[in-house]
Amino acid sequence: MNRIYATLAVLLLAARASAADLPDKVLVRVNGVPIRRSEVIERLLKRYGAQAVDEMIDETLLRQAAKAQGIKPDEAEVERRLAKLQDQFGSRALFLSQLQQAGSSLSQVKEELSDEIMREKLVVKAEHLSVDDAELKKAFDENKDKLGAPEAVHLRHILVKTKAEADDLVKQIKAGADFKALAREHSLAASGKAAGGDYGFVARGMLPEEIESIAFAMKPGEIRVVPGPRGQHILQVLGRREAKPAVFSEVKDDLREMLMAQKIKLVAPEYLAGLRRKADIQMVGGGPAGAAH
Repeated sequence: MNRIYATLAVLLLAARASAADLPDKVLVRVNGVPIRRSEVIERLLKRYGAQAVDEMIDETLLRQAAKAQGIKPDEAEVERRLAKLQDQFGSRALFLSQLQQAGSSLSQVKEELSDEIMREKLVVKAEHLSVDDAELKKAFDENKDKLGAPEAVHLRHILVKTKAEADDLVKQIKAGADFKALAREHSLAASGKAAGGDYGFVARGMLPEEIESIAFAMKPGEIRVVPGPRGQHILQVLGRREAKPAVFSEVKDDLREMLMAQKIKLVAPEYLAGLRRKADIQMVGGGPAGAAH
């Protein structure tokens, strides 16, 4: 379930609880017909309330269990996972831009990672989970082709509306203008603006179809204009990275983490169900129907 439902439930339940103290504000009028705050709240509660409250119950039970057992997330591990997430975007600026577009923030991501690590520690401890070397070697042999580093290009990108504008910018770049400054000023791609159009190394499968085949055919330093549904893409490839076969010693830590995550996913629902069976969960104040089932 999406964390946004939990946030939504907090806002909605708080709004409902304090409804007596707030005027039933008109939010919009349609041909003179008002749509009021109370109507919106009730609609959202009916649609999302039950699953949001259920998610918040599970989160509360997990936090209570962690506190009772003295389990805390490791801040160093939070930062390590955050760095891995950021690496997928090529740059910190691009990562932060994508978070902003998704309606999230760095602090929210850190909080989610902390909760994730805490949940994992609880389940691993309760179910005595581990991954031995034999499992690691077997998984490596079966997935060697997928574990290697794929071919990638270091790509810079500016999106503009017209071919004339694209050609003018290319002329400026070739004359020595700063690519990043032009991207921040002209690009229609929000992520490109944030990172100055620099996407870092991008692997095959990560780009739109109209861009990928051309980007991977370009030579380092080459600039091309590619038409697409959203406008004209100015592409510049700064470098290439050839595909690299997986080496067991280099991937075993990530592989161990992946196998452990799979084990946790299998047993976590029953662990959580056990917490619910032992808990005293009471729906009060007319909570959403279907919650805490």
